[in-house]
Amino acid sequence: MYMHMGILKVIARSAFAGAGKAASIVAIAIFGASLQAASTPTLANGTFSSDSQQSSAALDLRIIIPPILRILENNYPRSLPAADTQTSRISALQRMVLVSTLPKGFCMDLQLTQRQVTDWQLHVSGSAGAWIQSSEGGYRLCAGRAGRYEVALHHDFSLRDSMRGTMAPALDWPVHLSLTTP
Repeated sequence: MYMHMGILKVIARSAFAGAGKAASIVAIAIFGASLQAASTPTLANGTFSSDSQQSSAALDLRIIIPPILRILENNYPRSLPAADTQTSRISALQRMVLVSTLPKGFCMDLQLTQRQVTDWQLHVSGSAGAWIQSSEGGYRLCAGRAGRYEVALHHDFSLRDSMRGTMAPALDWPVHLSLTTP
């Protein structure tokens, strides 16, 4: 950066020799901002106008936020807890934290991966602005705008009839998720 400042002073002196000290300072500031902007996701455009009495400058700065959809946290039991021997019902909690900069939001498709479980019911609590709907073979959780979403997914499963009343083996987590844009 120090090497750039020396070059910058030479450029500013030669470009604004007759415009005065204020124009040189503005040129240094704008050139420095454009150097800094080259390493970050921003764009800077500068225009200069000077006459013998006054100097002025305009700076058009645009900040571009890249599209991001990231799962920060996804906590769920690695295997399902034991089913109730009378009802064969299994309940489990999944906690998720998602961040999105997508202006139209995102959707998350949830599908069952285990054939031994059936009668899946899902309830969502947590962040306002997120909703759930049934989809083919599962559920779809959506949010309509950018933001940070902390949701708790309350899963309720049943074992298939062939497994009811028996000590079922521990089953791996039966839900697969995929993120999409609406």
